[in-house]
Amino acid sequence: MSKERTIINYFDKFRYEILAKLNCSPTDEVFSEQEKIRLAKAYLDIVSEG
Repeated sequence: MSKERTIINYFDKFRYEILAKLNCSPTDEVFSEQEKIRLAKAYLDIVSEG
């Protein structure tokens, strides 16, 4: 599995937690694969900073 696919799967699994941490409304909006990757990476940056 590619790194991008792994990040997308991570986003899909933890969607609401990621959006809440990024102060986004946890809607059922459909995100493109690139948006999912961008949001998941932003979330990982935030949680890795502590």
